[in-house]
Amino acid sequence: MNIKFGMIALTMALASSPAVAADLSSLKGPVPPPPPPIWTGFYAGLNAGYGWGTSNAVTTGAAPVYDTLASDPFWGTPVGYTAAANSGVATVNQSGFIGGGQVGYNYQWGPNVVAGLEADIQGSAIRGTGGQFGIVQFGPDLSGLNNLATGGGVVTAGVDWLGTVRGRLGYLVTPSLLAYATGGLAYGGVHADAAHSLAFSDSLPTFFPTFGGGGRYADTRVGWTAGGGGEWMFAPNWSLKAEALYYDLGSASFASGVMGAVDPDGTNLAVGAAPGALLFANSLATRVRYDGVIARVGVNYHFNGWMAAAPAVAFAPPIWTGFYAGLNAGYGWGTSNAVTTGAAPLYDTLATDPFWGTPVGYTAAANSGVATVNQSGFIGGGQVGYNYQWGPSVVAGFETDIQGSAIRGTGGQFGVVQFGPDLSGLTNLASGGGVVTAGVDWLGTVRGRLGYLVTPSLLAYATGGLAYGGVHADAAHSLAFSDSLPTFFPTFGGGGRYADTRVGWTAGGGGEWMFAPNASLKVEALYYDLGSASFASGVMGAVDPDGTNLAVGAAPGALLFANSLATRVRYDGVIARVGVNYHFDWGVAAAVARF
Repeated sequence: MNIKFGMIALTMALASSPAVAADLSSLKGPVPPPPPPIWTGFYAGLNAGYGWGTSNAVTTGAAPVYDTLASDPFWGTPVGYTAAANSGVATVNQSGFIGGGQVGYNYQWGPNVVAGLEADIQGSAIRGTGGQFGIVQFGPDLSGLNNLATGGGVVTAGVDWLGTVRGRLGYLVTPSLLAYATGGLAYGGVHADAAHSLAFSDSLPTFFPTFGGGGRYADTRVGWTAGGGGEWMFAPNWSLKAEALYYDLGSASFASGVMGAVDPDGTNLAVGAAPGALLFANSLATRVRYDGVIARVGVNYHFNGWMAAAPAVAFAPPIWTGFYAGLNAGYGWGTSNAVTTGAAPLYDTLATDPFWGTPVGYTAAANSGVATVNQSGFIGGGQVGYNYQWGPSVVAGFETDIQGSAIRGTGGQFGVVQFGPDLSGLTNLASGGGVVTAGVDWLGTVRGRLGYLVTPSLLAYATGGLAYGGVHADAAHSLAFSDSLPTFFPTFGGGGRYADTRVGWTAGGGGEWMFAPNASLKVEALYYDLGSASFASGVMGAVDPDGTNLAVGAAPGALLFANSLATRVRYDGVIARVGVNYHFDWGVAAAVARF
C-alpha cells in the first residue's frame, strides 16, 4: 500500500513541475490556426481576360452633295438616288484579349462587409471587321437607258485600351472569400476605319469613272461600367479574383468619305459637258457603338493582409525550386516596319495595241512601294513555370506564357508613273495608293531560363525558346489611269486580307525579386520573331468605257490592263513587361533542413 501511495505522489509531483508541464504542452498542444484575413488596406495586381462587343451593327449613310444627273436633259434621274448604293449596315463583331493592372483600397466593416475603390487600365485587342453591299437601279431615264449603281464598304472598329475607376461593395461568404458588386467610370481609346467603293454604269453599257473614299476615327471616350465578381484570399497577402464587367463608351459618328462619278470624255451631259465633268457626289458618314462585356481573372498583393497575425519571425533564405504561376502586362514594339507591295502584270492590251504601244506592265509601278507600318500596343496575359536551384547561386527553369496583344499599326504608300508620247502622241498617267494594317493578335512563348542569384532573393536570368502567335494584315489599294486628252478610264480592284498562326523564336532576359514569402516580381524584355508573310492583296486594272479606245478588240468594257498585287509583312519586335508570380513550394527545402 505504501508503495502504491508513493507512486501516485511521484506522478503528481512530476506533473506539477513547470518544466515537465511545458514539455508536455509543447508535445501535445495543437498548432493555433492563423487569424482570419483582414481585408482593410491597399493592394495592387495584374489581370488578363477577353472582351466581346455587344452592339455590332455599324451603319453607313450617304447623302447627296451634288447631282447634275437629276436636272440634265439626258438623264432626269431622282435626286441623290445613287446614295443608296453606299448606305447600309455592316456587322462588326468586336472581340479580343485584354490585359493590364489594377490598384485599390479596401475597408472591412465588421466580420462580413467590405467596401473599396479600384482603378485599372488594360491594353486591348478588342476589334472586328465587317462589310456591306448595296445596289440601286433606275430606268428608263430621259435617254431611255437603265442606270445602275453598286457600292460596297469595309469597316474596322475596336477598343485600343480600356480603363475603369470603380467602387466595390462586397460580402464575405467566408473570412477569405469575398463576393462583390462594382461600378463606376469607364474610359478608353477607340478607333474605326472605313473604306468604300462605287461602280456606276448605264445599259449601253458605259462604265463611268468613280472616286472616293474612306475615313478614319480615333479618340479617347468616357462612359460607365458595372459588374461583379469574387475574390479569394488564398494565402497571406495574396488573393485571386474573377469578374465580369459591362462597359459603355457610347457611339461615334464620323465622315467616312465622298463617293461620286465623272463624265470621262465630255459626251454624257447636255449641260456643262466637259471631260471629267462631275456627274454626282455623295457624302458618307459612319456610326459605331463601343460597348461590350469583359471577363477576366486577376491576382492581387495586399500590403496590409493578415495584419492580426503574430509578429513575423526570421525565415530562411528563399529556396527557388518548385512550380509557380502568375500574370504579366506590358507593351510591344515592332522592329521591322517596312511593308512592301509589289505589282506584276497579268494582262496588258496596251502594249501591243496600235493606238498605245506602251511598255508591258509599266502601270504596275503605280501600285508598288513600301508603307511604314509601326506596329505597337499593349500586351497582357499569364505564365506558369518550374525552377530548380543548384547550390547557392544558380537557378534553371522552364516557363510558358500566353498574352493577348494590341500590337498593330497602319501605314500608306503612293506611286505615280507616266509614259509618253504613246503611238497616238498622248501621255499616259497611272497613280496608285495603298493602305496596309498589320499586327499581332496574341502571342505566346515556351522558354528555358538560366539565372544567377545576385542575392538569395534577387535572380538575374537569360531566357529563350519558341514563340508563336496569331497575326493579321489588311491591304486596300486604289488606282487612277488617264491620258492627256484627258480621258479618265474606269479602274477596278483591290485589296486582300491575311490571318494565320505563326511559329518562330524568342530570346531575352530580366530580373526577378522574391519580395515576400511565395511572392516574386519580375521585369523582362524579349525579342520575338514570327517571320514574314506574303499574301495576294488584290488585282488592279482599267477598262475601256465606251469601246473607242482600242484598235484591236474594241468593245465597251474591254480590258486595258490588269496587275496582280502581293504584299509582304514581317512580324517581329520587342516586348517589355512586368509580372508577378506565386511560388507554390517557396522555402520547402529550408523548412525541412531546420528539422
